[in-house]
Amino acid sequence: MFFFSRLLPATGALPKPGEDITGTVWQQHMRSGEVALFSYDERTGQLLKPKGDLPRMPAEEVCMIFGSLYTARLSAKNKRMVRPYTVSALYDKRGRWLATFSREGESRRNPGVGLAWILLQFPLLALYGTLAILGMSALAARYLGTEPIRLGKMSQQELSGLLAGGMLLGGLGRLLFEWARWRLVLWHGKPAKAPLGSPKREKLYRRIAKTSTSGLMVPLDVTLVPAEVEWPVPEKYTEWTEALAANGFEHFGQFSTPETKGVVDFWLKSEKYLTAALATLPGQGMWLTVFTRYEDGSSYAVANKIGTGLDQHPDRKVLYLGLLASAENVIEEALTKRPEGVKRRPTPENLLDDYKKGWRMQVEWLRARGTTPEEIKRIDEMRGRPKAVGFGKTGTITPIQ
Repeated sequence: MFFFSRLLPATGALPKPGEDITGTVWQQHMRSGEVALFSYDERTGQLLKPKGDLPRMPAEEVCMIFGSLYTARLSAKNKRMVRPYTVSALYDKRGRWLATFSREGESRRNPGVGLAWILLQFPLLALYGTLAILGMSALAARYLGTEPIRLGKMSQQELSGLLAGGMLLGGLGRLLFEWARWRLVLWHGKPAKAPLGSPKREKLYRRIAKTSTSGLMVPLDVTLVPAEVEWPVPEKYTEWTEALAANGFEHFGQFSTPETKGVVDFWLKSEKYLTAALATLPGQGMWLTVFTRYEDGSSYAVANKIGTGLDQHPDRKVLYLGLLASAENVIEEALTKRPEGVKRRPTPENLLDDYKKGWRMQVEWLRARGTTPEEIKRIDEMRGRPKAVGFGKTGTITPIQ
Protein backbone atom coordinates (compact mmCIF):
# COMPACT_ATOMS: atom_id res chain seq x y z
CA MET A 1 0.00 0.00 0.00
CA PHE A 2 1.08 3.56 -0.76
CA PHE A 3 1.23 4.65 2.89
CA PHE A 4 2.54 1.54 4.65
CA SER A 5 5.84 1.30 6.50
CA ARG A 6 7.79 -1.61 7.97
CA LEU A 7 11.19 -2.38 9.42
CA LEU A 8 14.14 -4.29 7.97
CA PRO A 9 17.46 -5.22 9.62
CA ALA A 10 20.37 -2.90 8.89
CA THR A 11 23.15 -4.40 11.03
CA GLY A 12 26.44 -4.46 9.16
CA ALA A 13 24.97 -2.76 6.11
CA LEU A 14 24.66 0.90 7.05
CA PRO A 15 24.97 3.30 4.12
CA LYS A 16 26.73 6.63 4.35
CA PRO A 17 24.42 9.56 3.53
CA GLY A 18 25.22 10.82 0.07
CA GLU A 19 26.80 7.57 -1.14
CA ASP A 20 25.33 4.50 -2.87
CA ILE A 21 25.51 0.99 -1.44
CA THR A 22 24.99 -2.53 -2.81
CA GLY A 23 24.62 -6.12 -1.64
CA THR A 24 22.72 -5.54 1.61
CA VAL A 25 20.06 -7.66 3.28
CA TRP A 26 17.57 -4.83 3.44
CA GLN A 27 17.81 -4.32 -0.32
CA GLN A 28 17.05 -7.98 -0.93
CA HIS A 29 13.79 -7.70 1.00
CA MET A 30 12.62 -4.43 -0.55
CA ARG A 31 10.06 -4.34 -3.34
CA SER A 32 10.12 -2.17 -6.44
CA GLY A 33 9.09 1.41 -5.65
CA GLU A 34 9.84 1.16 -1.93
CA VAL A 35 12.15 3.61 -0.19
CA ALA A 36 14.42 2.92 2.80
CA LEU A 37 14.95 5.57 5.48
CA PHE A 38 18.01 5.55 7.77
CA SER A 39 18.26 7.93 10.72
CA TYR A 40 21.57 9.02 12.28
CA ASP A 41 22.65 11.25 15.14
CA GLU A 42 24.32 14.24 13.51
CA ARG A 43 26.77 14.67 16.40
CA THR A 44 28.01 11.08 16.66
CA GLY A 45 27.07 9.51 13.34
CA GLN A 46 25.38 6.62 15.17
CA LEU A 47 22.34 4.92 13.74
CA LEU A 48 19.07 5.77 15.51
CA LYS A 49 15.97 3.68 16.06
CA PRO A 50 12.71 4.89 14.44
CA LYS A 51 11.75 6.79 17.63
CA GLY A 52 15.13 8.52 17.84
CA ASP A 53 16.85 6.56 20.62
CA LEU A 54 20.05 4.55 20.26
CA PRO A 55 19.83 0.80 19.60
CA ARG A 56 21.18 -1.34 22.42
CA MET A 57 21.60 -4.53 20.42
CA PRO A 58 21.90 -5.53 16.75
CA ALA A 59 18.23 -6.58 16.53
CA GLU A 60 17.31 -2.92 17.10
CA GLU A 61 19.55 -1.66 14.28
CA VAL A 62 16.89 -1.24 11.62
CA CYS A 63 15.79 0.97 8.75
CA MET A 64 12.23 1.99 7.91
CA ILE A 65 10.77 0.92 4.58
CA PHE A 66 8.05 3.07 3.00
CA GLY A 67 5.73 2.31 0.13
CA SER A 68 6.45 5.60 -1.62
CA LEU A 69 8.98 8.41 -1.79
CA TYR A 70 6.30 10.84 -0.62
CA THR A 71 5.74 9.13 2.74
CA ALA A 72 9.47 8.56 3.22
CA ARG A 73 10.22 12.26 2.67
CA LEU A 74 7.34 13.23 4.94
CA SER A 75 8.71 11.02 7.73
CA ALA A 76 12.22 12.41 7.27
CA LYS A 77 10.93 15.97 7.53
CA ASN A 78 8.99 15.16 10.69
CA LYS A 79 12.06 13.59 12.30
CA ARG A 80 14.07 16.72 11.55
CA MET A 81 11.36 18.94 13.09
CA VAL A 82 11.02 16.83 16.26
CA ARG A 83 14.75 16.12 16.69
CA PRO A 84 16.84 18.74 14.86
CA TYR A 85 20.07 16.75 15.27
CA THR A 86 18.65 13.80 13.32
CA VAL A 87 20.02 13.19 9.83
CA SER A 88 17.79 11.06 7.59
CA ALA A 89 18.98 9.44 4.37
CA LEU A 90 16.71 7.87 1.74
CA TYR A 91 17.63 4.94 -0.52
CA ASP A 92 15.86 2.94 -3.21
CA LYS A 93 15.88 -0.83 -3.74
CA ARG A 94 19.04 -0.62 -5.87
CA GLY A 95 20.87 1.06 -2.99
CA ARG A 96 20.98 4.44 -4.72
CA TRP A 97 21.08 7.42 -2.39
CA LEU A 98 18.07 9.62 -3.09
CA ALA A 99 18.13 12.44 -0.54
CA THR A 100 19.41 13.55 2.87
CA PHE A 101 17.50 15.67 5.40
CA SER A 102 19.39 17.58 8.09
CA ARG A 103 19.40 20.95 9.86
CA GLU A 104 20.88 22.46 6.69
CA GLY A 105 17.82 21.36 4.73
CA GLU A 106 17.34 18.76 2.01
CA SER A 107 20.00 17.63 -0.45
CA ARG A 108 18.98 15.46 -3.39
CA ARG A 109 20.71 13.11 -5.77
CA ASN A 110 19.77 15.22 -8.81
CA PRO A 111 18.74 18.69 -7.62
CA GLY A 112 18.41 19.89 -11.21
CA VAL A 113 15.76 17.28 -11.92
CA GLY A 114 13.74 18.47 -8.93
CA LEU A 115 13.92 22.08 -10.10
CA ALA A 116 12.97 21.07 -13.64
CA TRP A 117 9.95 19.20 -12.31
CA ILE A 118 8.80 22.23 -10.32
CA LEU A 119 9.08 24.45 -13.40
CA LEU A 120 7.34 21.87 -15.59
CA GLN A 121 4.37 21.74 -13.25
CA PHE A 122 3.21 25.25 -14.18
CA PRO A 123 2.47 24.53 -17.87
CA LEU A 124 1.10 21.11 -16.92
CA LEU A 125 -1.28 22.63 -14.38
CA ALA A 126 -2.41 25.18 -16.97
CA LEU A 127 -2.94 22.39 -19.52
CA TYR A 128 -4.89 20.15 -17.14
CA GLY A 129 -6.99 23.06 -15.92
CA THR A 130 -7.77 24.21 -19.46
CA LEU A 131 -8.75 20.69 -20.51
CA ALA A 132 -10.99 20.50 -17.45
CA ILE A 133 -12.71 23.78 -18.40
CA LEU A 134 -13.22 22.58 -21.97
CA GLY A 135 -14.57 19.26 -20.70
CA MET A 136 -17.02 20.95 -18.35
CA SER A 137 -18.09 23.26 -21.17
CA ALA A 138 -18.80 20.30 -23.44
CA LEU A 139 -20.79 18.52 -20.74
CA ALA A 140 -22.81 21.66 -19.99
CA ALA A 141 -23.58 22.10 -23.69
CA ARG A 142 -24.74 18.49 -23.99
CA TYR A 143 -26.89 18.25 -20.90
CA LEU A 144 -27.85 21.86 -20.18
CA GLY A 145 -28.03 23.25 -23.69
CA THR A 146 -25.46 25.99 -23.15
CA GLU A 147 -23.09 27.27 -25.81
CA PRO A 148 -19.81 25.32 -25.74
CA ILE A 149 -16.42 26.98 -25.83
CA ARG A 150 -15.05 26.96 -29.39
CA LEU A 151 -11.31 27.54 -29.48
CA GLY A 152 -11.34 28.45 -33.18
CA LYS A 153 -13.66 31.38 -32.59
CA MET A 154 -11.87 32.78 -29.55
CA SER A 155 -9.78 35.95 -29.69
CA GLN A 156 -6.22 36.16 -28.42
CA GLN A 157 -7.43 37.88 -25.29
CA GLU A 158 -10.08 35.19 -24.69
CA LEU A 159 -7.50 32.45 -25.17
CA SER A 160 -5.22 34.12 -22.63
CA GLY A 161 -8.11 34.32 -20.19
CA LEU A 162 -8.90 30.64 -20.78
CA LEU A 163 -5.28 29.67 -20.03
CA ALA A 164 -5.25 31.85 -16.93
CA GLY A 165 -8.45 30.23 -15.75
CA GLY A 166 -6.97 26.83 -16.51
CA MET A 167 -3.89 27.71 -14.48
CA LEU A 168 -6.02 28.70 -11.50
CA LEU A 169 -8.17 25.60 -11.77
CA GLY A 170 -5.09 23.37 -12.14
CA GLY A 171 -3.47 25.00 -9.12
CA LEU A 172 -6.63 24.49 -7.07
CA GLY A 173 -6.74 20.86 -8.15
CA ARG A 174 -3.14 20.36 -7.08
CA LEU A 175 -3.85 21.89 -3.68
CA LEU A 176 -6.86 19.63 -3.22
CA PHE A 177 -4.74 16.62 -4.22
CA GLU A 178 -2.04 17.48 -1.68
CA TRP A 179 -4.65 18.09 1.02
CA ALA A 180 -6.35 14.75 0.29
CA ARG A 181 -3.01 12.93 0.32
CA TRP A 182 -2.05 14.49 3.62
CA ARG A 183 -5.43 13.59 5.12
CA LEU A 184 -4.95 10.00 3.97
CA VAL A 185 -1.57 9.87 5.70
CA LEU A 186 -3.16 11.13 8.93
CA TRP A 187 -6.01 8.65 8.59
CA HIS A 188 -3.60 5.79 7.98
CA GLY A 189 -1.62 6.72 11.10
CA LYS A 190 -4.62 6.87 13.46
CA PRO A 191 -4.47 3.19 14.52
CA ALA A 192 -0.90 3.70 15.80
CA LYS A 193 -2.16 6.44 18.13
CA ALA A 194 -5.28 4.60 19.26
CA PRO A 195 -5.43 3.37 22.89
CA LEU A 196 -4.79 -0.24 23.79
CA GLY A 197 -7.86 -2.42 23.41
CA SER A 198 -9.59 -0.15 20.90
CA PRO A 199 -10.86 -1.43 17.52
CA LYS A 200 -8.45 0.89 15.71
CA ARG A 201 -5.54 -0.61 17.63
CA GLU A 202 -6.69 -4.06 16.54
CA LYS A 203 -6.59 -2.82 12.97
CA LEU A 204 -2.97 -1.80 13.50
CA TYR A 205 -2.08 -5.33 14.64
CA ARG A 206 -3.60 -6.84 11.50
CA ARG A 207 -1.78 -4.34 9.32
CA ILE A 208 1.60 -5.00 10.95
CA ALA A 209 1.10 -8.76 10.69
CA LYS A 210 0.72 -8.47 6.91
CA THR A 211 4.08 -6.77 6.48
CA SER A 212 5.91 -8.04 9.57
CA THR A 213 9.55 -9.02 9.11
CA SER A 214 10.29 -9.59 12.79
CA GLY A 215 12.05 -12.88 12.08
CA LEU A 216 14.63 -11.06 10.00
CA MET A 217 15.64 -8.95 13.00
CA VAL A 218 16.97 -12.03 14.78
CA PRO A 219 20.21 -13.43 13.34
CA LEU A 220 19.87 -16.84 11.76
CA ASP A 221 23.09 -18.08 13.34
CA VAL A 222 25.11 -17.08 16.39
CA THR A 223 28.70 -17.60 17.42
CA LEU A 224 29.80 -18.21 20.98
CA VAL A 225 32.92 -16.39 22.16
CA PRO A 226 34.43 -17.09 25.62
CA ALA A 227 33.94 -14.00 27.77
CA GLU A 228 34.05 -12.57 31.27
CA VAL A 229 30.85 -10.84 32.31
CA GLU A 230 29.78 -8.27 34.86
CA TRP A 231 26.12 -9.20 35.25
CA PRO A 232 23.38 -6.54 35.52
CA VAL A 233 22.41 -7.80 38.99
CA PRO A 234 25.53 -9.51 40.45
CA GLU A 235 23.79 -10.67 43.62
CA LYS A 236 21.22 -12.59 41.56
CA TYR A 237 23.97 -14.23 39.54
CA THR A 238 25.63 -15.36 42.77
CA GLU A 239 22.34 -16.63 44.21
CA TRP A 240 21.43 -18.60 41.09
CA THR A 241 24.88 -20.11 40.53
CA GLU A 242 25.13 -21.19 44.16
CA ALA A 243 21.79 -22.94 43.80
CA LEU A 244 22.96 -24.66 40.62
CA ALA A 245 26.16 -25.86 42.30
CA ALA A 246 24.20 -27.09 45.32
CA ASN A 247 21.95 -29.12 43.01
CA GLY A 248 24.85 -30.86 41.31
CA PHE A 249 25.33 -28.68 38.24
CA GLU A 250 28.88 -28.18 36.94
CA HIS A 251 30.01 -24.90 35.42
CA PHE A 252 30.91 -25.09 31.72
CA GLY A 253 31.69 -21.48 30.80
CA GLN A 254 30.49 -17.99 29.85
CA PHE A 255 30.11 -16.99 26.22
CA SER A 256 29.12 -13.81 24.46
CA THR A 257 27.13 -13.79 21.22
CA PRO A 258 28.40 -10.86 19.11
CA GLU A 259 25.35 -11.09 16.82
CA THR A 260 23.03 -10.20 19.71
CA LYS A 261 25.45 -8.55 22.19
CA GLY A 262 24.13 -11.03 24.72
CA VAL A 263 25.77 -13.49 27.11
CA VAL A 264 25.05 -17.10 28.04
CA ASP A 265 26.60 -18.86 31.05
CA PHE A 266 26.26 -22.65 30.75
CA TRP A 267 26.02 -25.25 33.54
CA LEU A 268 25.59 -29.02 33.11
CA LYS A 269 24.05 -31.88 35.02
CA SER A 270 24.68 -34.64 32.52
CA GLU A 271 23.39 -37.59 34.56
CA LYS A 272 19.96 -35.90 34.76
CA TYR A 273 20.06 -34.68 31.12
CA LEU A 274 19.79 -31.06 32.28
CA THR A 275 21.47 -27.92 30.99
CA ALA A 276 21.22 -24.57 32.76
CA ALA A 277 21.82 -21.26 31.04
CA LEU A 278 22.02 -17.86 32.67
CA ALA A 279 21.43 -15.28 29.97
CA THR A 280 21.32 -11.51 29.58
CA LEU A 281 20.68 -9.08 26.75
CA PRO A 282 21.40 -5.32 26.80
CA GLY A 283 18.64 -3.62 28.77
CA GLN A 284 16.51 -6.78 28.89
CA GLY A 285 17.65 -8.04 32.27
CA MET A 286 18.94 -11.53 33.16
CA TRP A 287 17.24 -14.87 33.69
CA LEU A 288 17.88 -18.52 34.38
CA THR A 289 16.71 -21.29 32.06
CA VAL A 290 17.00 -25.00 32.78
CA PHE A 291 16.18 -27.32 29.89
CA THR A 292 16.30 -30.84 28.52
CA ARG A 293 17.02 -31.66 24.90
CA TYR A 294 15.69 -34.73 23.15
CA GLU A 295 17.24 -36.81 20.38
CA ASP A 296 14.51 -35.77 17.93
CA GLY A 297 15.61 -32.11 18.22
CA SER A 298 12.83 -31.00 20.56
CA SER A 299 13.35 -29.49 24.00
CA TYR A 300 11.57 -28.56 27.21
CA ALA A 301 12.68 -25.52 29.23
CA VAL A 302 11.71 -23.61 32.35
CA ALA A 303 12.74 -19.96 32.89
CA ASN A 304 12.28 -17.37 35.65
CA LYS A 305 11.16 -14.56 33.38
CA ILE A 306 8.05 -13.30 31.56
CA GLY A 307 7.23 -14.78 28.16
CA THR A 308 8.04 -12.90 24.97
CA GLY A 309 4.43 -12.75 23.76
CA LEU A 310 5.24 -14.88 20.73
CA ASP A 311 3.74 -18.30 20.18
CA GLN A 312 6.04 -21.18 21.01
CA HIS A 313 7.73 -23.49 18.56
CA PRO A 314 5.73 -26.75 18.60
CA ASP A 315 8.88 -28.74 19.44
CA ARG A 316 10.51 -26.23 21.80
CA LYS A 317 8.27 -25.79 24.83
CA VAL A 318 9.10 -23.18 27.46
CA LEU A 319 7.43 -22.71 30.85
CA TYR A 320 7.78 -19.13 32.13
CA LEU A 321 7.58 -18.90 35.94
CA GLY A 322 7.93 -15.12 36.23
CA LEU A 323 10.56 -12.86 37.81
CA LEU A 324 10.02 -14.01 41.39
CA ALA A 325 10.76 -17.68 40.78
CA SER A 326 13.90 -18.92 42.52
CA ALA A 327 16.57 -21.07 40.95
CA GLU A 328 15.29 -24.02 43.01
CA ASN A 329 11.80 -23.52 41.54
CA VAL A 330 13.21 -23.50 38.01
CA ILE A 331 15.29 -26.65 38.58
CA GLU A 332 12.42 -28.55 40.18
CA GLU A 333 9.93 -27.65 37.45
CA ALA A 334 12.44 -28.52 34.72
CA LEU A 335 13.06 -31.92 36.25
CA THR A 336 9.52 -32.93 37.23
CA LYS A 337 7.41 -31.39 34.42
CA ARG A 338 9.45 -32.41 31.41
CA PRO A 339 7.76 -34.88 29.04
CA GLU A 340 8.88 -38.41 28.38
CA GLY A 341 11.10 -39.15 25.41
CA VAL A 342 14.61 -40.14 24.36
CA LYS A 343 16.67 -37.47 26.08
CA ARG A 344 19.96 -36.17 24.78
CA ARG A 345 22.77 -36.13 27.32
CA PRO A 346 24.53 -32.71 27.41
CA THR A 347 28.32 -32.95 27.33
CA PRO A 348 31.14 -30.41 26.95
CA GLU A 349 31.62 -31.75 23.42
CA ASN A 350 28.05 -31.26 22.14
CA LEU A 351 26.68 -28.40 24.24
CA LEU A 352 27.73 -25.45 22.07
CA ASP A 353 26.83 -27.10 18.78
CA ASP A 354 23.44 -28.12 20.12
CA TYR A 355 22.81 -24.57 21.31
CA LYS A 356 23.60 -23.18 17.85
CA LYS A 357 21.40 -25.77 16.15
CA GLY A 358 18.53 -24.99 18.53
CA TRP A 359 18.91 -21.27 17.87
CA ARG A 360 18.81 -21.77 14.10
CA MET A 361 15.83 -24.10 14.36
CA GLN A 362 13.89 -21.47 16.31
CA VAL A 363 14.70 -18.60 13.93
CA GLU A 364 13.95 -20.61 10.80
CA TRP A 365 10.54 -21.49 12.22
CA LEU A 366 9.86 -17.87 13.15
CA ARG A 367 10.81 -16.59 9.70
CA ALA A 368 8.74 -19.24 7.94
CA ARG A 369 5.51 -18.63 9.87
CA GLY A 370 5.68 -14.86 10.39
CA THR A 371 3.95 -13.07 13.26
CA THR A 372 0.21 -13.14 13.91
CA PRO A 373 -1.96 -10.15 14.95
CA GLU A 374 -2.55 -11.85 18.29
CA GLU A 375 1.19 -12.08 18.97
CA ILE A 376 1.71 -8.44 18.01
CA LYS A 377 -1.11 -7.46 20.37
CA ARG A 378 0.49 -9.35 23.27
CA ILE A 379 3.87 -7.77 22.58
CA ASP A 380 2.27 -4.33 22.45
CA GLU A 381 0.49 -4.86 25.77
CA MET A 382 3.74 -6.01 27.40
CA ARG A 383 5.80 -3.11 26.06
CA GLY A 384 7.85 -1.36 28.73
CA ARG A 385 7.07 -3.89 31.44
CA PRO A 386 9.96 -5.71 33.18
CA LYS A 387 10.36 -9.15 31.66
CA ALA A 388 13.39 -10.31 33.63
CA VAL A 389 15.43 -9.44 36.71
CA GLY A 390 17.42 -6.23 36.16
CA PHE A 391 15.27 -5.04 33.26
CA GLY A 392 16.75 -1.81 31.92
CA LYS A 393 20.23 -2.51 33.23
CA THR A 394 23.18 -3.51 31.08
CA GLY A 395 26.16 -5.61 32.11
CA THR A 396 29.64 -5.41 30.64
CA ILE A 397 31.31 -8.08 28.55
CA THR A 398 35.02 -8.68 28.15
CA PRO A 399 36.02 -11.28 25.53
CA ILE A 400 38.67 -13.72 26.76
CA GLN A 401 41.71 -13.61 24.51
